[in-house]
Amino acid sequence: MRHISRIVASLASLALALALLTVGAATSANAAERPDSLGKDFWLTFTKNYAQTPTLSLFISAPRATSGTVSVPGLGFSQNFAVTPGTVETVVVPPGAQLSRGNSGTPENVGIHVTAADEVSVYGLNRIQFTTDAYLGLPVNVLTNRYVVLGFPAQFSPSQFGFVATEDGTEVTYVPTANTTSGVTAGTPKTTTLNQGEALAVSATSGDLSGSVITSTKTIAVFGGQECADVPDTGTQYCDYLVEQIPGTSTWGKSYLTQPLALRTKGDTFRIVAAEDNTSIALNGAPLVTLNAGQVHQQNIEGQASITADKPILMAQYSNGTTFDGVVSDPFMMLTIPTEQFMSEYTFSTPAAGFPKNFVNVVTPTSAVGNVTLDGAPVAAGAFTPIGATGFSGASLELSTGSHTMASDRPFGVYVYGYATDDSYGYPGGAAYAPINDVRSIALTPPNQDATVNTQACVAATVTDQDGKPLAGINVELSATGVNPMTTTGITQADGTFPYCYTSTTAGTDTFVATFGALSATATIAWRPVAANPTPGPTTAPTPTPTTKPAKAKQRLPIITKGDKSPAVSAGTDGKVVLLRGVRTNRFGNVVVRTRCRPLGASAAGEVRFCRASVTASGKVTVTTTGYSAVRVIVQVRAVPKAAHRDDWRANTWRQTFRVRR
Repeated sequence: MRHISRIVASLASLALALALLTVGAATSANAAERPDSLGKDFWLTFTKNYAQTPTLSLFISAPRATSGTVSVPGLGFSQNFAVTPGTVETVVVPPGAQLSRGNSGTPENVGIHVTAADEVSVYGLNRIQFTTDAYLGLPVNVLTNRYVVLGFPAQFSPSQFGFVATEDGTEVTYVPTANTTSGVTAGTPKTTTLNQGEALAVSATSGDLSGSVITSTKTIAVFGGQECADVPDTGTQYCDYLVEQIPGTSTWGKSYLTQPLALRTKGDTFRIVAAEDNTSIALNGAPLVTLNAGQVHQQNIEGQASITADKPILMAQYSNGTTFDGVVSDPFMMLTIPTEQFMSEYTFSTPAAGFPKNFVNVVTPTSAVGNVTLDGAPVAAGAFTPIGATGFSGASLELSTGSHTMASDRPFGVYVYGYATDDSYGYPGGAAYAPINDVRSIALTPPNQDATVNTQACVAATVTDQDGKPLAGINVELSATGVNPMTTTGITQADGTFPYCYTSTTAGTDTFVATFGALSATATIAWRPVAANPTPGPTTAPTPTPTTKPAKAKQRLPIITKGDKSPAVSAGTDGKVVLLRGVRTNRFGNVVVRTRCRPLGASAAGEVRFCRASVTASGKVTVTTTGYSAVRVIVQVRAVPKAAHRDDWRANTWRQTFRVRR
């Protein structure tokens, strides 16, 4: 039973958005964010570890310098903290903040409250020598009111879960899948009322609490695991405390891709729990099992794998005990991330010491293999192996001790872990927590429109739930075929829309397709040429004899910029700054503006990050940046003569590089 910790990691989330825009062209919505693990308000708890008195620690990181408070109101504990980018602040809370086994069935006023002036990431570590585990804390804004637990069966230590209320007067109903130490019979609903900061522990007398359903009238935070588990069974040593914070069912996925843990020779244990009845699950395309709501399937899988389902599932990958294959390691529980919730950039770290072997597993679209970087250097394409015919590839890369970053131009998955003698740790490198399972429809409007060349036209993808309510934070893929082919992705805003605007310089038709999962919608824009000025009719005057006009040197079209900023500027508190108030040329030409954003400064764990430029029809250039301490923005303007004036005028180019600080 010697598992140290999936210690603090700087998890980062989403992608660098790259804008390639023309005046009024290829502009999309203002920066929208996918819900993730970064927040300003957290309610957390610690489930019971195996025997002895634990050390309970919170690790806090932030993308921007900020301060906050960690408190346990029920214990009278409060400690302020201050954190700067690139560092981790540790706050040790009293051991009394750990939940009991819950034998009494009564709430315990031991909830841990973390608040900060600006967004932070929080990790909880529960340590007893040789039996330690950690979890990534989820902020209140991504919590839900429906959960299905995933943990591990009871052995000589109980299967367990716990939950903590974020508001007063929260009614929580749980239906355990095993008899509990507080006397609740399996399958019997039990309702309890909690006030803010109160938590309840539930432990099994035997059996497995995985699959237990928890619902609440207000949002709660849920944690599942086992007090000290042998993995995959009691025939394998040694046991380890397991814990994960469980995401709500609305964020679960239907497509999972796995890469085997490095050095292990006999595979890894996987556990899958279903959210709905009649959930059909396939392994590498072949039918595996059909589960009803709350049922669990456990299986050892050797090699890479694709696990798909027709309804939402939650899956975890477990490191088997050392004696399973004789490899120096120990059990850990690591939630796997659905491909629908992959991100495009991550920051993470290994423990500072104690683990001589550290690895990162990477799952990426095969088309993006050459674009994946580790600490700024491209990962060799030869390190990746295709995962069957899924269109994805996986790699296991050895890491040096310390902090690392990974990035790509496409969303990908990252899992970090390491081994020592009778010790191991592991965690997913981050994920989005968008309510993807609430999506019921997608629309693209207007479905048909006519537009004139060199003017702006827009389409908007709208995502809604079963009640027609808009859903924010949903990643929509938008593609076009026709005279302006393109493919991009965007995040829906608070009103559920992802708008996309652009200008065409060519007459013809563009057909758009907006896609989310199996849902899609189409729209068409027909671009009409600019109407020609009427020409005078013929006269009876004799046709003059043509004369040869001496050649005249072409003039360069002027480029007039309005209100352009100095090369070094600062964004406002909302992350926005206007770099140009307008761009124009004379009446004989048209202007095209292209922008490109690149990060210069790092950001902290678990954050959604954007660098996005928008351009209006008048040439106003606005940059919105979220999560980066600094970005470089290149604005390039090209003036092009109109067709009727190409004999007299020639193109001109203007370029400016800006450094935008937060």
